[in-house]
Amino acid sequence: MNEEVGINELCWCGSGEKFEKCHLNRENEEALSRSDLERHGKSINSVGVCSVSDANKAECSGKIVHAHTISKSGSLKKIAVDGHVMGTKPSLSELFENDGRIGLSKVGINKASTFTGFCTNHDKKLFAPLEDHPITLSDEQLFLLAYRSLSRELYGKQANEKNTEFIKLFDRGQPVETQALIQHFASILGTGVDLALTDLKYIKGKMDSMLQAADFSGINHLIIKLSANPKILVSASTQPEFSFDGERLQSLADLKKKLSHIVFNCIAYENSGCFVFSWIDDHDHICRKFVDSLVKLENQDIGNALVRFCYSYAENTWASPMWWESLSEEKKSDISDRLQHGLLIPITLTCLKNNGLNFDAFEVSGTELRSM
Repeated sequence: MNEEVGINELCWCGSGEKFEKCHLNRENEEALSRSDLERHGKSINSVGVCSVSDANKAECSGKIVHAHTISKSGSLKKIAVDGHVMGTKPSLSELFENDGRIGLSKVGINKASTFTGFCTNHDKKLFAPLEDHPITLSDEQLFLLAYRSLSRELYGKQANEKNTEFIKLFDRGQPVETQALIQHFASILGTGVDLALTDLKYIKGKMDSMLQAADFSGINHLIIKLSANPKILVSASTQPEFSFDGERLQSLADLKKKLSHIVFNCIAYENSGCFVFSWIDDHDHICRKFVDSLVKLENQDIGNALVRFCYSYAENTWASPMWWESLSEEKKSDISDRLQHGLLIPITLTCLKNNGLNFDAFEVSGTELRSM
């Protein structure tokens, strides 16, 4: 490839720089080290912003807090053993060390499900109805669950934007053919991140307006009621590509269409809990089909489907260590494989369909569709 590009021509990788200053002799450069990856990880994790709308920025305290997307006292403590839960803390250095695989490990509840996405004032003020009052599943509480999850998802995608640029440096010291593969992968990843950011910023703008007006009528919820504390907690957002019965709902490969997003949370309270899917009116056509394919299942099947869904789609999933240790090797292996979805294993039409495994993580007692 080097022979085809003049040193004063634009580099083949698309960086916009001349080949001489970009990929000329890249194969002779020193490869990235683990310390390079760790430094990058620390720089990403140290970024702090307050995720409120511009209209509320004047009220920021200036001090960014490690905000929990899942309540530490209200939910995480209920499933923790010795102050720890089972989850993932993926990083580029871990992926590099483990040949691209993600694994579960014990994480302290002070660090689980946190992100530096709100200042101390707004973290306390905005989410007081969730943290300081009994859970009644009011429209405001359901909205705030979704708002916090969506804010974290947007924060994470902005970090992924920086990760994409860093991944382009992985081709240092590599053969030219490998350089081309790495740059191609980074380009595809970057396109996906850019599209997701556009979608998430649109949804966040809609939700900011709802919050500002204290009018939560533009968002819909499916509430799955649990008769006991869940063994798994989650807070995330995704684009539902497939239904629970294997129907394609939308294609992530269609770059010309805006994708529908669904936010989901599972919380514990008063020896019970709930799993909630939330989506804005604009995305009702796709998201309604998605939740409809779930609620038509029997209660036990709904619980197992939620386990398959969480571990296939949400990195911010946290489980009881006692529950995890009780699982058979077959069930642990199934979950471990699902952690690789989107990385080493592609998500397929049958990803969410019943595979006969009973995980006993959710005791579902009923469902409620709250359509505004």
